[in-house]
Amino acid sequence: MSVAAVESGPVGPVTSAAVEDPVPAEVHSVIELFASQLAKVSFPDIDAGALRRQADELRGEAKAVARAREALDTALASYAKRLAGLGETATRALAYARIYSEAHPERHDLAAAITAQSEPAPAAAASGLTASGKRRGRPPRRSAELFEAPPADDADPAS
Repeated sequence: MSVAAVESGPVGPVTSAAVEDPVPAEVHSVIELFASQLAKVSFPDIDAGALRRQADELRGEAKAVARAREALDTALASYAKRLAGLGETATRALAYARIYSEAHPERHDLAAAITAQSEPAPAAAASGLTASGKRRGRPPRRSAELFEAPPADDADPAS
């Protein structure tokens, strides 16, 4: 039994190549061993039927994962579309505000706010800073003598 992976395409869901059986080959061989050579043998809670049931449950979970991934892909595509739409609307809104501001030059605060919105965001990535203002990565290498300098004696008995 195989599980089909589904991806969201431009026209809707598109089924891609079937995903392999989620039951590992080693487990298949154990199930086959219990179904053939150990068919009449039963251990506590373990026999061919129990192994098959667990394998079927795993296949069911794999199908649920495939459906959840499909739903996630659909939701992510919708999110990206709405985010792009919001960005375009905000750009248009700023253009309208700029025109309004030019028509009302006495509104200096509005012109300053629009100018601040129009300026590019600071390049935190270029300086190595994250959104929280912290540097990413390892701290710069420092020489040991910077940290292990002997304390200065102000009262030198030899002088």
